[in-house]
Amino acid sequence: MRPFNDPEQCFVCRRRACGLGVGQGRRIGWTCQICADEGLGKKAIKMSDFDFDVYEQAALVLAGNAAGAYLDRLGRTDLAALHPGEWQEFCRLLVTGFGHAIQDQIRMSRPAMGGR
Repeated sequence: MRPFNDPEQCFVCRRRACGLGVGQGRRIGWTCQICADEGLGKKAIKMSDFDFDVYEQAALVLAGNAAGAYLDRLGRTDLAALHPGEWQEFCRLLVTGFGHAIQDQIRMSRPAMGGR
């Protein structure tokens, strides 16, 4: 679900909003600088919730795949066994991976689905 009307959060990639937004009816989609500069907010605000959900799901899968590949490289599957730095890197890969992936999905205007 897109976080409309939240001036603190980019409604596209969930990063920190920069004070720029796009509107549609009573909904304002605040954006980060990247999503504003590249027109991703303008594209995303025009999408139906259903269509945006497809892009969001694809981005979640892609980010999860990247974080899972990191665990594979470590040779671990038990998150509780990760050292603090490894846990932080795993979380960073999930969060930043989602943001980059959804931006890419909207840039291409076609969701790329993939499974682990």
